[in-house]
Order: sequence, then structure tokens, then C-alpha cells
Amino acid sequence: MNIFKTLKPLTRAVITTLMCSFPLLGVTSVHASAISTPLKVTLSPSDPTWQLAINNKLLGPTEVLIEPTERGFARQAQPLLQAGNYSEVAALFKGRDISEDSTALNLLRAQVLLSTKDFNNAELAYLACLKTSPDLVKAHQGLSLLYMQQAKYDKAQTHLVHSIELGQADAQSYAQLAYIHVQHSQPWSAVAAYRQALMLAPETSQYQQGLLFALIESGDLSQANALLKELLNKTPNKAELWLQRAQIALQLDQKKQALAAIEVALKLNPKDTSNQLLAAQLHLSEGSSERAVSLLKQGLKHATKQQQVEVINTTMQTLGWLVSQQKWDSAKDLIGSAKKLTKQLPRDEQAQFSVYSAQIAMQQGNTKRALKSLNNALKINPNLGDALLSLASIYRSKSQITQAKLMYVRAQALPNYQLSAWLGLSQIAIDSKDYPSALKHLRKALQANPQRQDLITNIRALENIVRQEG
Repeated sequence: MNIFKTLKPLTRAVITTLMCSFPLLGVTSVHASAISTPLKVTLSPSDPTWQLAINNKLLGPTEVLIEPTERGFARQAQPLLQAGNYSEVAALFKGRDISEDSTALNLLRAQVLLSTKDFNNAELAYLACLKTSPDLVKAHQGLSLLYMQQAKYDKAQTHLVHSIELGQADAQSYAQLAYIHVQHSQPWSAVAAYRQALMLAPETSQYQQGLLFALIESGDLSQANALLKELLNKTPNKAELWLQRAQIALQLDQKKQALAAIEVALKLNPKDTSNQLLAAQLHLSEGSSERAVSLLKQGLKHATKQQQVEVINTTMQTLGWLVSQQKWDSAKDLIGSAKKLTKQLPRDEQAQFSVYSAQIAMQQGNTKRALKSLNNALKINPNLGDALLSLASIYRSKSQITQAKLMYVRAQALPNYQLSAWLGLSQIAIDSKDYPSALKHLRKALQANPQRQDLITNIRALENIVRQEG
């Protein structure tokens, strides 16, 4: 019986199967798969600028009047108000009892304190006004602005709607209402309110961009595109508009157009880390790994402390993808730039980073460094399948069969790594001519993965050998 003639194709077939499992041990990890998740430009409506009208003519006719006894204070405060020295006016109010002042003076107190961001005392002053004058429009307006700055949008909406009902239906009021609808994830209501604001102030870019954002969020991409073209014609150097173009393109699954728009935004704002991360992911999805790595390296360099977590997470996902695609040069380039930030990763992520480092070292033939990295990974996470399989591969290559078997046995206890572990054990058994054991492992593999029809050929060949030796 010519055993070696029979074994040759069998061994080659099993090795081929194993090779499909190993090179991208990272494919089974969350990092490699995460690259395929839908991409989305993270936009928020531009931080709005709202106008607060402060009464700096206390002695003239206004909606509410100061008391005659307050005129001396008014004469002292008025030049400071006209000069915009609101902090000094706020200091003057500290010597006065809010319960003894008129509604007019408390309204001024509230406006001044709001302008100096003393929100708690400003709220008390506005509420004191409404206690004596429940329909005082400026008090409702002021409270709506105050609550918006504190992100208390429900309270802001209550006072804003009341001020509109009282006749204060100006462009800013509708724009504020639209902004609140955006915060409440009510894009259609936001669209209606922004359009109302633009009827009264059609050239206000802040309202136009708010409408654009609301249209995109509502899914009305044709209207959004039309408005976007108009805005880009007026202000082609505004990075936010190009990001919105990218968002529309992504929603239409036009990744090349989205990428082109993101690249323009990056030219306008080269150090924007969020844009760099998104562009990197888009480049990966389009197969341009070199540009993706270049952008991630910039992101790693320019990220603020608040951005570092997002940057390193995207980097980990990218490393998983690069390793899974065997783009070793790009992976090596990226891992060198990311190494200094790995201490900020959770422990399990640090272990995965060590696995990627080891896989690159293995590709370079640096077994010693690979073993060190893999053992470090397993110290952190003893059940890290990628590390176990990589170690098994190294031990097999060094003919350290007992250690290789131990790694495969540990890996077969992990559901996502069972197939690779069984194939590895089967290959070791074939190499040592223990065909019954090889057959046992292959049958386990087929039972758990019946779609792997390629295993049937190997199983039948092994069965023939076992019978012949029988």
C-alpha cells in the first residue's frame, strides 16, 4: 500500500483548510468584523447663537416700568449697561433684595445674570417676574434661552411656545423651536419650524444650515441636496457642508462620492480627528489601505484626550482588518504609531493588540518576539482564541507538538475557534500518522460545520486509510 501517495493530497487539503483559518485569526475577532458596519457621518446641528435683548434704557418707556424709588439705581446702572459691562451690573444687583424689586428691575436682573451665565440666579429672577406678570413675553423668552443653554429642552419649549402664543412669533423664536425639535429627534417638526423662520429671515445662514440638518435627519434627501447645492455655491469653503454632502452620499450608499466630500472637508480642516477616522474607514471599504493608515496615523497624532478612545478603537478595528487581509506592511506601519496609546485600552483590548503585534512578527519570521507578545496576551486573557491558535501554529512549526496540542485543546473550548482547533489537531494527528485521531477531529469539524463540504473528501480519504491499515 502506497501510504505516502494517498496522504499527499490529503495532507495538502487539510493544510489548505487550516491556512484559511489562520492567516486571519483576527477575522473572528470583533475588530476585523467591525469595519463592515454601516458608516455614518456623525453630525449635530451647529451650535446656535441666540440674541438676548437687554433693556439698557431703564428710564424710557418699556413693557414694564421701574418704580420711582428705583430711579437712582437705574441712573447708576444705565451707563454700565450701555457700555456692555454686565458683570459690573450683576455686582450692583447683589446688594438688592429680589423680593423688593419691581418686575422691570427683576427682568433686567434676570437678563444680566443670564448674560453672565449665572443660570441659577437668573432663573430665580425670571420666575419672580412671571409670578407678578405671568404673560411677560421677555421673561418667557429669557427662560427659554436659559433652559436651552442648560439642555433642558422640555422646559425651554414650554416657555418658547407660550411666548409665540403671546405674539412673539419672530424668526429666532421659530428657529429656537426648530432646534428643540432636532434635540427631541423630531426632524419633520424641525423642518416646519426652520422653514417658518426662513420665511421671516431668508438669508440667515444659521437657519439654512439648521434646515439642511433637519432635512437630512428626516430622510428628505432630494430637498436636502437642492438646499446643499445652494449653500455650497455661497460658501464652498465651509467644511460642515461637505460633511453633510458626505452624509447624504452614505445614506444613498454612494461611498465614492462620500469619500470625495470627506476629503474636501479634510482639506478645509486637516486636523479634524473625527473626519480623519471616517475617511480612514471609507478608504478601507474602497480598498485603499495605505491612505486609511495615513489618516489614522494623523488621528493618533492630533487626537485630544477626549478623542483618543475613539481613535484607538478605530485603529484596533483597522488592525484587525489589515491582519485579516494580510496587508502586513500597512499593519506594521499602523501598529508602530498606535503603540504609545495602548496603555489607555481596556485589558482585553491590550491583549488583542499584542496578538496583532505577534502576527506581524510571525510574518517577519521573528518567532522570539511573537512568542513574547502572545504569552503577554494570554497573561491578560487566557481565553483569547487568536493568541492560542497563533501559539499553536508557532509550536507546530518548531515541532513542539505537545505544546501545540495544548493550545488547540484550549482553543476548542471557545465556540468561535473550534473549527480551527479541530483542524489543527487533525493536522498534527496526520503528521504523526495517527489517522483515527485525525478522523475523529475532522468528523467533529464537519458535524459542527456541515456547509464545509471540502471536509468530506478528507474524511473519506482518512476512512480508506484506516480501513486499509485496519
